[in-house]
Amino acid sequence: MTVDILLSNNIGGDVWFVQEVQSMHLIFFLFLICLSTPAQATMEEAIRAVQAGNYQAALAEFHQYARHGNPVADYWIATMYMKGLGVEKNMDTALTYFHKSARQDHTPAMVVLGNIHLEGKTGKKNINLARGWFNKAAKAGDQYAMLRMGEMYIEGIGVAANPTIGIRYIKQAAKTGYPKARYILGLAYLQGIGVEADEQRALFWLKSAAESGFPDAIKLLKQVQN
Repeated sequence: MTVDILLSNNIGGDVWFVQEVQSMHLIFFLFLICLSTPAQATMEEAIRAVQAGNYQAALAEFHQYARHGNPVADYWIATMYMKGLGVEKNMDTALTYFHKSARQDHTPAMVVLGNIHLEGKTGKKNINLARGWFNKAAKAGDQYAMLRMGEMYIEGIGVAANPTIGIRYIKQAAKTGYPKARYILGLAYLQGIGVEADEQRALFWLKSAAESGFPDAIKLLKQVQN
């Protein structure tokens, strides 16, 4: 298995960006809300309203919180403008709110900004800006950002290819318990990409990912053990 197959089949792409990243961060948002004061319960209602398609009510609530410096609200306003949910799509407005959220150290906003610049959603790719946002989010503990940094170093996206550094980022994400990262790390040990090939370590990480229910890990583990 080549490096390109290892990463491109398991990390990148808009589907992964829109669906898995946002669902993972939604859990984080709701956790923060549970720790907040009772008056902030309406933030959860606003997020649920977006999911239910009640965009106008959600947007009004998000703006109320954004005026008080809430980075989660800024993030959701940006997302609605980027995707055209209840408003006309406007990337400039989306970027304004994503940057406002990111400046308050909200890692999901950093991740989205990284993807926007990496994929050229503003009309022009800016790999340096993308790497900067991913790196900042990774340092703050964001699992997806760690995967993106790993991808960039393994495949040489905007930097000299260095699988050893890339796998270090993947390993950081794997150690947080992230099933996808554990699966990729298992593949790396199996193929000797960025690390010395080690079947026992490969099996350890693949089993860990499989025990978390990651489908690709379950399938590969069966193949390796037969």
